[in-house]
Amino acid sequence: FERVSDIRAVTWQSPDEKIALSSDRIRTINVNSRYNVKEFTMPAVQDGSVIEYAYTIRRRYIEELPDFYLSHQVPTALAEVSITYPKYLRYKAVPENYPEKLKHEVTQIDSSDVPKIFTYPQPEPVIKETWRATNIPAVQKETYISSLDDYRSKIKFQLSEFGIPRQTLENSWDYVVAEIRRKQQVWLNITANEKAQAIGREIAGAFEDKEAAQDSIFRFVNRNANFSGSTSPFSGVKDEVVLSGTPSDQAAINQTLIAMLEGAGIEAYPALISTRESGQINTSFPSFFEFNGQLVYSKIGDHIYFMDASFPHSQPNLIPVDTYNETALLLKPEDYDWVAVEPDKSKFAIQINMNATLNRDGTLTGSVLSLNEGYLAQLIRQQRANGQTSSQVIAQAIFDGYADAELAQPAISNINSFNEPVKLSADFTLPDYAVSFASGLEFRPMVVGYLMSNPFSENQRELPVTLDAPEKLDLQYTITLPEGYSVDQKPQNRIVKLPGATFEERYEVEGQTIKYEFHINISRKQFSPDIYPRLLNLYKRWVNLSNSTWLIKR
Repeated sequence: FERVSDIRAVTWQSPDEKIALSSDRIRTINVNSRYNVKEFTMPAVQDGSVIEYAYTIRRRYIEELPDFYLSHQVPTALAEVSITYPKYLRYKAVPENYPEKLKHEVTQIDSSDVPKIFTYPQPEPVIKETWRATNIPAVQKETYISSLDDYRSKIKFQLSEFGIPRQTLENSWDYVVAEIRRKQQVWLNITANEKAQAIGREIAGAFEDKEAAQDSIFRFVNRNANFSGSTSPFSGVKDEVVLSGTPSDQAAINQTLIAMLEGAGIEAYPALISTRESGQINTSFPSFFEFNGQLVYSKIGDHIYFMDASFPHSQPNLIPVDTYNETALLLKPEDYDWVAVEPDKSKFAIQINMNATLNRDGTLTGSVLSLNEGYLAQLIRQQRANGQTSSQVIAQAIFDGYADAELAQPAISNINSFNEPVKLSADFTLPDYAVSFASGLEFRPMVVGYLMSNPFSENQRELPVTLDAPEKLDLQYTITLPEGYSVDQKPQNRIVKLPGATFEERYEVEGQTIKYEFHINISRKQFSPDIYPRLLNLYKRWVNLSNSTWLIKR
């Protein structure tokens, strides 16, 4: 239980002119059955205004207080937080992302009404602690970051003393994990899923190797479970509920999967995570509240797998983008480990082969074959399950942006073969693709896989780039020109390379046929600000190619 009250706010237009927040501009928004949000609009804000606001939090759960953010998306002149303690507890303040020293004050408040006579015992004074920071620079939100909260300066509060008399508390991950075991009974709930264990044993009996058994078990849970949309690190929901198709939270579904894998004799553990929206886990700040989601970790021989059976039409090592967030805590029956979350199938990967003929009127006709892996394959499977036709899926996956594209003989294969790329194929016609002139045709070489605008800014970047997932794009074209036409100038092979990413171009002209390839391989998610200019150049080249044209001379 937590309550926000006593909201006070003022907009300063000058040192002598201020406008106070009126109570009718404060409203309470019901988010769900558990949470309400207090929202208010600062009055008369304009360029150059200084805003000042304060509020009081009353909180029942005392293990940890909410983070107090010092930096915002505008410069902050003063950030101050105070805690007035009852005599039975104290907190330790831990600054994060703040290089300066906080101003710290401890005030003793005499709350007694006992006369100050030496024969009368006096109660202990009330202790008030205050932390203050001034002139804090803004933290600007940039594209492709994990969460802005990962980079904002803040104060985290950790319960350090408790009881009468107060006793110093242990704050370590050993203690936090022990508390999770005691309060959440995660492994007790998993081993109680006896139905899931029995099904896992039965499925495993039909396979000679554990990888095939794991794939089959994952498919069973993924097909039968119905995700409620709620992520959670722990759950007490039983396997019977999950496997009946009743809407269930992420942890309930994944604990059912762990029980089935255990029944099959496969080593598997809950992997506690923080979603990208909630920010990365701070492993130097032991806290019960660092986690808000659960994945499944398994190990077969030397191979590591991360799974989320609540993610529909997925497979081992293909997890939702929001859960792909660097670090997880493996909660084992007797101990725990920290692991890097590196699921190799969690990527955007597509290979397109196009064989086409450019006609004199600018129409482009031919055939296309596309192999899709990772998130793109999952999306196609989802679209097919939702009832989209092969033509609709191919039009969106390959020819998005071509409203007049005509498709014939569309086909999708490997929908149910999860260890194979999903294959799309079709014959196509793109009317008026090239612009016809008296001297020839103006032809845009990147027919598909194009990027028309750069997602990154030219400005210097302060924060690391965090992509949703690695990306791999392989485009191969064979274009036959009309009789009597030729390329004005053969493009040069080139390559853009930086740590974790390459962009390669290859060109070949044989008579009336142009063969060319574009290979973009971004093999990691995160790039530091010092590498950013080189990453920006790679994307610039991608955009330039997407918007460039060749003159096909008559």
